[in-house]
Amino acid sequence: MTSARKAMSTRPPRGFSLVELMVAVAVVAILSAIAIPSYSAYVIRGQRAAAKAVLLQTAQAMERYYTQNGSYVTTAGLFPLNPVGGTATCVALAPMDSNTTTYCISGAATASRGYVLSATPCGAGGCPAAANQGYQDAACNVLTIDNTGLKAVVGATSTADQCWQH
Repeated sequence: MTSARKAMSTRPPRGFSLVELMVAVAVVAILSAIAIPSYSAYVIRGQRAAAKAVLLQTAQAMERYYTQNGSYVTTAGLFPLNPVGGTATCVALAPMDSNTTTYCISGAATASRGYVLSATPCGAGGCPAAANQGYQDAACNVLTIDNTGLKAVVGATSTADQCWQH
């Protein structure tokens, strides 16, 4: 046998074995199992931050309205949530990253002549038909802020401090 033939006969086969392929698939599956929940949590925190920003902007608009009119409600007794657009019952929030509505911003006058603003995830209902009706935020659920600046959460698994700080 010539030396060229010897070299060819001792060369390992080309390609991947089934075991090597399965190890690679297992590594990708483990990385995916870690990455997907982290990404989902990141998206929810981003949507929550957008809702908090709208609540704070609306609270500022309500304070300007109060400064000009001496009341948080109109002379007809209506709640003037229109400073951020929409109707008096719900302002659909479409964060800049997706243009898909994920929160419904609403407000109501209180018996103490104040107001309470709320951001409700669209998965809880009340959003327009084109909204992301499956969006939920179990950790913080409904975010609220009132005329005294008190920030709270309703139906959440986290505390108000955790939800409003992150």
